[in-house]
Amino acid sequence: MFAKNVPFEEFERRREKCREEVVKQGLNGVMIWSRGGGTWDRFAGVDYFANHYQQRCYLPDQPPLWTGRSHCVLMIPKEGEPVLIVTTLEYRKDLVAVKDIRYSTDFFKLVADTAKELKMDIGKVGVMYEDTLTWKIGREMKERMPELELVPCDDILSKMRLVKSPREIESIRRANEIGTEAVEMIMNNVAAGKTEAEVIGPAMAKVYSEGAVLYFIVTSSGPHSDAVHSVDFPGYDCNRKLQDGELFKVDFIICYEGYICDFGRTTVVGGKPTEKQKRAIDIVTDACEYVMSLVKPGVSVRELCEAGDRYLEERGVSLSSEQTDENTLYAAFPPHWGHGIGLTWERPWFIHEEDMILEENMYIAIEKGLYQPGLGTVNYEQNLIVTKDGSETLSETKTKFI
Repeated sequence: MFAKNVPFEEFERRREKCREEVVKQGLNGVMIWSRGGGTWDRFAGVDYFANHYQQRCYLPDQPPLWTGRSHCVLMIPKEGEPVLIVTTLEYRKDLVAVKDIRYSTDFFKLVADTAKELKMDIGKVGVMYEDTLTWKIGREMKERMPELELVPCDDILSKMRLVKSPREIESIRRANEIGTEAVEMIMNNVAAGKTEAEVIGPAMAKVYSEGAVLYFIVTSSGPHSDAVHSVDFPGYDCNRKLQDGELFKVDFIICYEGYICDFGRTTVVGGKPTEKQKRAIDIVTDACEYVMSLVKPGVSVRELCEAGDRYLEERGVSLSSEQTDENTLYAAFPPHWGHGIGLTWERPWFIHEEDMILEENMYIAIEKGLYQPGLGTVNYEQNLIVTKDGSETLSETKTKFI
């Protein structure tokens, strides 16, 4: 959510473009749902169209005190002005890019009444982020609007978000600046005698002091190096002390003004890798950097995936899903080379089935993991903006910390 220099006109253009697609599909309007508060997942729909993040954690309904808590919905009718329905009044109204904002403790009644007013309670109406809707919300809507037929149309939002605007790129750059500093702090803080929690702790303070928020962080090390995270919750170990010679890796995502950056790095505690450790870290790093060197407008995602796979195979890395030979380095699963990013993880997905062609000002992450039984998993991830002639790396940390 933009907290300064809010481009209100840009939000208007987004909504108008969305409305045009809705009309093309013969829909009476579109409901864009989001859920916020206690989670950063799936908040981005309303944020993208209205610059509103719904604070307050999810709570089960307690009528007449509240209903729908943590949800919000933006209604864009095929004719007329949009309406934003919120479930808390505690927000900065001067930042929201919609004029008509409504609230009621009876969220479901307000949704139904507003839909009727906008002629969106009967017939086909688009819905975005339908996965944020609870069974109860769906049941309430069906009871109150029995003639409503919701038509999934996340594809409209997905296409619109592919190419980033200058204002979005401004926030993306700042996210990566903060993320770069934080990752440098994490990797330079890796040392024997510290827990994973102690390694990442100072960087977390840096993230929050710079106006960003932690979206997701997992670490693994030593005997748990083959796992994504040493401990399922909170995702990093606060008890076991690191020892010299073992792998340490981090997957780290922060969010600034709603826009994420996504880093992956691996090192060896003590900085003296074995031959196997060094080979694995060198290959995963160099393979990603090679794929990054091929990024430019007009290149297909499939081409990049195929080039990356060839690079690995030429260096003796197996692409097999049967990963049991202790003498073989494998491409870790799932077999992908990255993804688009922005307000969340987005298309294109860097898998062979993706047929998308890269365009200027797409924001992408190139990543890979490699696994060897008895050694563990190593990872590497960088963030890029597709430029006119190639790409620009935004995550400017060192490529290798060994």
